[in-house]
Amino acid sequence: MIYHFILNPKSGRKRKYHNLEDLIKKACQKRSLSYHIYYTTQPGDAPEYVASMVRISQEKQRFICIGGDGTINEIINGAPCNDNVEFGVIPSGSGNDFVRNFSNKKLFEDIDAQIDGTSMPIDLIRCNDYYSVNMVNIGFDCGVVKEADRLKKHWFVPARFSYIAGIIVMAFKKIGTKMKLIFDDGEIVEKIFTLTAIGNGKFCGGGFCATPEAHLSDGRFDLCAIDKVSLFKFLTLVGSYKKGTHLKNKRAQKLISYKSISHFKMEFDEPIAVCIDGEIKGAKNIEFTAVPNGANFIIPKGCEYLYKD
Repeated sequence: MIYHFILNPKSGRKRKYHNLEDLIKKACQKRSLSYHIYYTTQPGDAPEYVASMVRISQEKQRFICIGGDGTINEIINGAPCNDNVEFGVIPSGSGNDFVRNFSNKKLFEDIDAQIDGTSMPIDLIRCNDYYSVNMVNIGFDCGVVKEADRLKKHWFVPARFSYIAGIIVMAFKKIGTKMKLIFDDGEIVEKIFTLTAIGNGKFCGGGFCATPEAHLSDGRFDLCAIDKVSLFKFLTLVGSYKKGTHLKNKRAQKLISYKSISHFKMEFDEPIAVCIDGEIKGAKNIEFTAVPNGANFIIPKGCEYLYKD
């Protein structure tokens, strides 16, 4: 087994991990592991590194990134659907939503627990030719991410509060995105939605439980689409959206379309912003397809996957 530690120096809490390289070296040398430490320098660096390492060796390899959900997304897109590859994360982003699907989140920051962890097969969501490991957001949620990315560049907006700040900014903008949803059973829904979330995991935006019934390895993804509503009504419902109780909220149920599916298509009148695992892309048409067991995710020793039926 070859271990690769991919560090994103621009991701989230830099000071907390200033001595991480020394900890990695100490843990790997203690176990006599074959390992590499790689620092990304620009967007797109991580998937290229992963792809190149996979081309070089057919041996089992573990890629553990130090970064946020966007960095996880990058390394998985470097070698999706490869049984010889395992992926892990030491969270240092602003949201770190993917690890919220597991218990004892602090252990994800433990190098020893990461190295001694076991891998779990998880699904991916293919969005045209790109893969998502956690969640795709369109509409209000995507706008919030764009604003959060902009705001956290300012010293007076802490990264952990950037999503809330983004919500406040978006509250003063036009809400609603016109889209057409085309399902395999022939159903077509064309309307303006406040937001849509397509989740493999449950969480986005620093702890908002958008798709509370999603499962990482059921061969499906969950779609949550919320009809266009007034700003006032949306703000009264956002609390239950964060807690993941919106599917049981009687005031919200009439506004929500929620499905567990493995494939559907989405069309827009013009190209719009799409947020894939916290990274902003653009598209006019998207085909979503569940990819069962598309990746092997490392669960640190002492952690467990949290899922309640």
